[in-house]
Amino acid sequence: KELEDIQRNPYDGIEFVSIKSTKNSVASAPDDSVIRSASSLPAIKREDEEEDDEGYHSHKQIQFSEKTTVHEREFSPKDVKMDHWEEPMGAGTQIYDPVIQDILNFRKALGFMISPYPFSDSFGSFDTREQFLQSATDLYKRLHKFRADDSSRHIPFEVLTVIAYDDDGNFDVEKEETMSKMFKPCSKSDLVTYEDFLQACDTMYKKLRFFLAAVENASKIDTVLERTAKYFFFSFLAVVLMTILRFDPWSLLLSVSSLLVSFSFALGPSISTFVGGVLLIADRRPYDIGDRIVINSPTSDDAFQPGITWFVEDVNLSYTTLRFAATNEVATITNGSLAQLRIHNGNRDQNALVTVPLFFQVTTTHEEVMQFYHTVEVFINENDQAWKRIKFFRTESLNTTLGYIEYRLRVEHVHSHQATPKIMIHKGELMRFCLHEMLKRDIHAITSHSPIDLYIEKGQEIQDLETDLTMDGPKKKVSSLPKDAVFKQYH
Repeated sequence: KELEDIQRNPYDGIEFVSIKSTKNSVASAPDDSVIRSASSLPAIKREDEEEDDEGYHSHKQIQFSEKTTVHEREFSPKDVKMDHWEEPMGAGTQIYDPVIQDILNFRKALGFMISPYPFSDSFGSFDTREQFLQSATDLYKRLHKFRADDSSRHIPFEVLTVIAYDDDGNFDVEKEETMSKMFKPCSKSDLVTYEDFLQACDTMYKKLRFFLAAVENASKIDTVLERTAKYFFFSFLAVVLMTILRFDPWSLLLSVSSLLVSFSFALGPSISTFVGGVLLIADRRPYDIGDRIVINSPTSDDAFQPGITWFVEDVNLSYTTLRFAATNEVATITNGSLAQLRIHNGNRDQNALVTVPLFFQVTTTHEEVMQFYHTVEVFINENDQAWKRIKFFRTESLNTTLGYIEYRLRVEHVHSHQATPKIMIHKGELMRFCLHEMLKRDIHAITSHSPIDLYIEKGQEIQDLETDLTMDGPKKKVSSLPKDAVFKQYH
């Protein structure tokens, strides 16, 4: 029966082995019927193979091995642990100029956002954040009636995915994935808690308000640019009309050329800085209202530092108003000065990367380190509402003098650097978990400064030894010490 299956589908479930064929290898096969069946298969020959006088391939030939099975072997990429890789931004996307229909749809969407019921009449109207949260709470109470278990305080995620069905009953998988990223149901029970539901709605409310503020601010900037463009256009048109009407405008311009040259030397640097700031806002647009940014020198190697972030409060063509996140101080910076700096925008990041240094004892074995790593991996997978994946876990340095091995654990967060407070809280929880596991396994290394040994040999006479305590405290004088004293001081 197996040979009949082979003849119907000769290559299905066959394990091909590349071996050097000889007469003895064929003659020593366990079953001659298998050899006869194999000879009936279509011949597969490499281009670089040659046959000898008796018809055997002198290079390689496809043969049946003794371990050959006719059952199909399943191969899956999930069986191989590959490093994570993301598609480059812009790959497969096409940027095109908007048509009239796109502009009309955008205006219609803005009309919904500005209306008193941006999230439909069922959600309710709101003007403030408190009213919005109350409407979200009322919606959760109505959805709570559809729970499967009457004793549960949470609602199943399937209740929310009902809106992923269209009028024809087709299910939109992309919309489901978007809702999963938004509400982040628990990976174990697939439930959405009231806290997660309210946090997701609040995040959407903030995005809505910031988006409307950015659109309004962009409209103001575009209005100013339009007026400037009109001024230059009509000035050029006036010169052309004067030339057509046989008026000589160039003599007037030549008469004031000396004045223009003097003004150019006096106001040249200021005008250049102003034009650079205008191009920064009109062309580059590195930030919008509400974005969390970090400003560094172009030659600096500093990355995104959560302790020195600024919030963008207002933007125009001349200056930008920023608010320091740590102290709520408000500062105004000209756009020309910002044009020469490097601006990190946390709101436009994909996912923040968090690095945790770990110090193991130098006597820690590789098996103990891998057990610790698997424990952390389970912790990351269970807390999928905060963490996405582990990027790497590797050895960073080794110091046998101080007795530690330094590892670096880098984890990808689900939020961008815009949500820096959440990221810092989750980072603290991860660090506490790692420290707890290392102390429980007795593999944590307590690092210290390099030891300093001071010895006073026997018989040495020491008198009037004065020591200055450079730390907080007065000077201390040691008048006499025992001759047989032996001191060891470790700092």
